[in-house]
Formats: sequence, C-alpha cells, structure tokens
Amino acid sequence: MITEYPSGLIPLCLLLGALYAWALYYPGVKRGMGKPLNWGMAALRFFSVSLIAFLLLSPMIKRTEKRLEKPVIVIGVDNSRSMVLGNDSAWCRRVFPGQLKQLVAALQQKCEVRVYSFDDKLANGFSGTYQGAKTDISVFFREVNTRYTNRNAAAVIVATDGIYNEGTDPFYAAQKIPFPVYTLAMGDTILKKDISILKVLVNKTAYRGDKFPVEVLVAMNKYNGLKTKLNLLQGNRIIESRELRATGDRSLQRATFLLEAKEAGMIRYSLHLDKLEGKGSPSNNHTDFLVEVLEARQKIALISAAPHPDIMAIEKALEGSSHFEVETIISETMPRSFEKYDLVILNQLPSITNVSDFAGLLQSKVPLLFIVGSQTDLNALNRLQAGLIVNSPRNTFSESQPSFNHDFSLFTVDLKDQAVFREFPPLQCPFGAYQVSPLAEVLYYQKIGNVATKTPMVFYTHALDRKVGIIAGENIWRWRISNYIQQSNHESFDLWIDKTAQYLSTKDDKSFFRIHVKNKSYENEPVEFEAELYNGSYELINQPDVSMTLTDHENKSYPFVFSKTQKGYFLNAGIFPAGEYNYKAMVKAGQNAYEKTGKLFIEKVNIESSNLVADHNLLFRIASAHDGEMVMPADMGKLAGKILARNDIRSVAVYQNRMSDLIGNPWLFALIILLLTAEWVIRKREGL
Repeated sequence: MITEYPSGLIPLCLLLGALYAWALYYPGVKRGMGKPLNWGMAALRFFSVSLIAFLLLSPMIKRTEKRLEKPVIVIGVDNSRSMVLGNDSAWCRRVFPGQLKQLVAALQQKCEVRVYSFDDKLANGFSGTYQGAKTDISVFFREVNTRYTNRNAAAVIVATDGIYNEGTDPFYAAQKIPFPVYTLAMGDTILKKDISILKVLVNKTAYRGDKFPVEVLVAMNKYNGLKTKLNLLQGNRIIESRELRATGDRSLQRATFLLEAKEAGMIRYSLHLDKLEGKGSPSNNHTDFLVEVLEARQKIALISAAPHPDIMAIEKALEGSSHFEVETIISETMPRSFEKYDLVILNQLPSITNVSDFAGLLQSKVPLLFIVGSQTDLNALNRLQAGLIVNSPRNTFSESQPSFNHDFSLFTVDLKDQAVFREFPPLQCPFGAYQVSPLAEVLYYQKIGNVATKTPMVFYTHALDRKVGIIAGENIWRWRISNYIQQSNHESFDLWIDKTAQYLSTKDDKSFFRIHVKNKSYENEPVEFEAELYNGSYELINQPDVSMTLTDHENKSYPFVFSKTQKGYFLNAGIFPAGEYNYKAMVKAGQNAYEKTGKLFIEKVNIESSNLVADHNLLFRIASAHDGEMVMPADMGKLAGKILARNDIRSVAVYQNRMSDLIGNPWLFALIILLLTAEWVIRKREGL
C-alpha cells in the first residue's frame, strides 16, 4: 500500500482519531458511564475518524497480477483475383475455405489465431471473394510487424501464390519479423500457353496538337514462331495495328504507337490482341487506357532576387506535373508584361537588397504567391496590401512548424499528407503581430515549440483584384527533404505545391452551384463527389438537398443524395465497374434551380491477369529466412501439427502492476458507514 503523501503522516491519522475519541468520551467516564460501553463507543469513533483521515492521504494498493498469454498464430490469405484465374480456381473457391477453418480449429487448441486477408489493403478475416484488383503482400508483413512485435507471436502463415504487383518486395518487407514464417504455396508454376498485354506506357495527360507515344509490352508464351496482331482503337475505329511474332517459348514483344491529340477532353483508347488457338485467359488480351488532352500548359514565373534552394524545391515540385510550364527569372531582368503567365511566384520579394519595379506586375492582375523570408522588405510588402501586414519592429524571425487548419476548404489534404507535414522541420517565420485579410483561408498555422498559435504560416486570399497566396516562412526546401526521409519520395510536398499552383492559377468559378469530382478513377477506388452551393451574396449555404443521378453506357441510372458537411456537400458513391458514366446533379435554392452535368471514367485494373505464373521460389526464400517451411496445398492438413510440435510454441506469463484507489472502494465506504451507524445507534439508546 502506498500513499500520495509521506507515510509518516499515518501515525498522525491515528493520533487524530484518538484525540477525537478522547475529547468526545472522556467526560462520559467522569459522569459515571460504564467503562466497557464508553470504551466501545470511543473505539468506534477512533476507527471511523482514523480511517477517514487516512483516506485523505489518497492511499492506493499496488498489486502484481499474473496472467498467461497464449501463443498467437497470424494467418494471412491472398484475396486477389490472380488466385482464381489459374487451373486451381475451383480448389481455391470450394475446398480451401473449409481447410482453412480446419487449420484454425486445430491451432486454437493451443494458440490464439488471428486471420487476415490482403490484396492491395489489409482486412480482418477472410471473405473468399477474390476480388482484389492488386496484390501487395508487403502490407500484410508490415502490419504483422507493427501489431505483434511485442506480443507472444509464435508463427505467421501466408497463403498466396507469391505474385505481387504493388508495394515492396515481400522478402525484404518480412525481414523485420522476429518469429517463424510458414508459407502455403498456392497457384500454378507451370508456364501456360498464353498471350497477354503486360503493360501500357503512356503519359496520362497531353496537350492539343501535340503527338505523344504509346508503348505496349506483350508477353507471348509457348507460341514460338507464331504471330498475332495488336490493334489500337478509339471507340470502334481501329487507328493503327502492329504485327507481333513470338521468338521463343517465353517472348516479350514491344509495340510503339505515335498518336496525335486532336481534341481536348478525356479520350479513351483500347488495345486488342487477335485471338490465337489455345490461348489461356481471355481477360488479358485487351485493355483500355485514358489520356486527358488539355488545351495548353499553364505558365508559371518563379522570380527571385538571387538563387535560393526554396526556388529549386518549388521548381522540382512543379516539374513533376504536366499541367505547368515553369520559367525562372532574376528580378533584375523582370519583364514589363506578365499577361502570358497564369501565376507568378515571388521569392522574398520585395527585397531589402534589391529595388524592383512591380508596376507592370500589379497592373497585370496575374495571381501571386509570396514567399516571405529574411531578405523580404516587410515594410514594402505591407504597403502592397497583399493580404498580410507584419508589424515586426526589429525584423526578427522565429522557428515555427506547420499546424494544419481542419476548417480549410479550398482544396483537400489527405490525412496521410497531414501526418507527413506534422513532422516537417520549422521554417524561419517573421516574428511580430500579423494582420491578415478577413477573406483569407489558412492552410497551416504556426506552431512554436509545443504551442499551436493562430498566427498563419500558409494562407490564400483575394487581394489586389486577384488570388494571392502567402507562405510566411523561409526554407521550405527542408520540407521536401523531410518528405523524402519519411516516405522515400517527395509526393506530399510536391502535391501541396501542385494544388497551390492549380488553385491560384485557375480562373474563379462564378457559378452558384459547383461539383468537384476526379474525372478518372480506378474500379477498386470509391467515387467521391463534393458540391458547393452559394447564395446571391456568394456565401456558402447547404440547407437545400442536393440530388444526383449517375448513368452508365447502358442507360442504367443510379440515384444518390449528398450528405451535408459543415460548409458544403459530400457523396461517396461507392465502387463502380469500369466504363464511362454521365452525372447530373440538381439542387433548388429558393426560386432558383441549378443543374450540373459532366462525365467521369472508371478504368479497369487488369494487372492481376497479366501474370498467372505462381512465384513459389519467393515463398520458399521467405520461409527459409524465418525458420519456417513452405507447404504445398496437398499438405495443408499437416501444417497445424508442424507448428504445434515446435518447442518454442508455449504460453508466457505476463506480470502486470496495477494500482487501485482505496477512496473509491465500496467495501471501505460501507465499513465507515457501519462504524458511524453503530456508534449513533448506541448513543441514541443510551440517551446521549
């Protein structure tokens, strides 16, 4: 037993109880009350008062509990399409689920069993639908390592054909797992007579009038000397054809087409292979792909007084986007006219070391993005009235990290990207009192140390009769490096810069009803819509209901109603089969009825059917590297016995210290009430 206060106070609690009892009942001895009764009542008062005083010390009981933790067996089952596209598809659908239940039942006699299924994501349990459009075995190993490293995990069982087309190499993903790994080698390793389109390499966007290449990889297995024809179609019209001839039992042929982007919009193309006798799977001899043809690239000017790594970071981020054409300019050679640009980025301009003429820039009405740093002339920036005024008497700076504003609504930021930004190093931000335009939408506030402030770091507004963005901090190049350290890529940083450039360079939509949706999705992704409704004063409202109808190419309709969010509307329409869909959204606000129509395309994911040769060598290497064993489906019934026969499969004793507060103990409360009640009853009986 321990107390919150020094244990030396416990005798004082006893002394307090004794003094209370003596003061109350010692006069009774003088008045001739019987000693046994007097001592008994004094004892009741002594124990009750001492106990109450002791509880004021916040006593707690510390005890150690022992429990046995059974060994945990983790089973992961491949639920992707490739599992049922081979010769053993009937066994996978009809026999395997029953044998899996028997395996789980046998292991549960001694172990705790957890079953998961995986395709490109991990799910609890095993449904046996085999509908996964991609296979990522590494996602299973990563989750096992995360969830069970500090548990009494005894073994891992992976049932798969070893074919993966997403994520990292499973062999390396499994290296951190410290317990045995058993693999159940499913699928067929025999090379089948088949032709298939393995991969289509094409830019997802092009510009009208440009020519762009399409490269196609075709696998021809066991068709040595035979030839086939690869046709490229737009709609039902064949644009070009290529003849392909197999040069061996395993032949990989490459075909190249050069297409011209004649019209803007989303253009669907198809690739078809002529049928050959004895071809295995009919699902992989044709595929569709989409190319978004844009009118023209948007031009961005990056202007600075001197070279700076922030400019390089922004330039590299925008180079990865096909939507923008970037031009770097030194402020001394700044052009007089900016009409050809869709966005101008000013790095630490106006500058304290360089006097530039911004008259032509301010007259052009082109959107601006200011990056404020140590070379920025804050007084000159304040005079521009660009949406930010910083009162910094000594031109001092502080280190601040980004703190995401969850009310930001100009564009979406994924939870993954928010987590990445939280770990970014601090920027050098101007220290002082900030006055921000009331029209500003803040993306990130400044976080100084552990204190999240309401001082903006990154925000967007309307000022100077145009869209304006301001990054109130220097050294964003460190963010791009931090992004790579965290994720081995620059995606989160580059996506933020890309979305910033897209928002600022896009002309304002003056319509009262707006629909936002990706015009292209994959069949394994949910289709999500966002809607905005404005009143006559261009204030966001969401009182009326927004309905929408999706129509496929067979004129089958799917009606939906949007859910209301804090500022707008949202709809998750779910997953749809591949194809072209038309949508029509409607809303009535007062006497006005609004309607928006558009198209979206769902792309088919054929990657699972492009390779059906099981990789048992991978499964053997994984099992051998982790003191396990690769087991064939015919020996699945013996797998439980192999695992349970291991000497390291045993329960472990886990000791855990627990603290319980005596103040909340109902029995102790009942004892105090009992002592006081007994004393009260006796006193009343004696007429005291």
